[in-house]
Amino acid sequence: MSEQLTTPQETFERLINEASDARRKRSLDALNEACRLLHERGSSDFSYKTIVTLGQDRGLSVPGEKSIVNATGAHYRELIQAWKLNSVAGKANRKVAPNDWIEKIDDPVLRLSVALLAKELRAIKTKIARQEKANGAPIYLGASQVQGQGTSKQPNLNAAELDALKAAIDPSVLSPLGYSIGSRGEVVDAKGRKIHKPGFRDAIEKILSVQVK
Repeated sequence: MSEQLTTPQETFERLINEASDARRKRSLDALNEACRLLHERGSSDFSYKTIVTLGQDRGLSVPGEKSIVNATGAHYRELIQAWKLNSVAGKANRKVAPNDWIEKIDDPVLRLSVALLAKELRAIKTKIARQEKANGAPIYLGASQVQGQGTSKQPNLNAAELDALKAAIDPSVLSPLGYSIGSRGEVVDAKGRKIHKPGFRDAIEKILSVQVK
């Protein structure tokens, strides 16, 4: 079977079965997990250094770079190559979605909150575009009547979804993660790098203000 037709999981299972000792099996398992994490992030960087660094950060027993590149590391290189080929093929066949960056947020609570917000914003934009195309009349959030139209129904969030949105801008939730909200409503990390753009907090507050009325 060619490399192009072999999935990373198939390659991993074959190499595990071929491994002659427990140490090699553990190293292969750790290496496979590190590559899987990179793939889930949508990364195309499958360099040995990146894989080893990620594995070590996650407490995985990945082999060192020297073990990968030396003569006895062919099985490690084969597994990495399988993941790299799979990633390249996936990018070639997949149209990049505008919100792919959301999936790269490590914190699950924050990721869910942002995903819900993005979903709500898409729904609102779609509604506005549809109504404006129909009669050129603007739609105002929180308004029960739309000019020239009947009653406008706003998307309703349940309690869990509202709590998730609130958590996304709650300082008591963000602080333990090393995040804070800047003067323009942006979310920044401990080094001042922007996690979310200016206006992020304000957008969530506007959605929440509509929902709780």
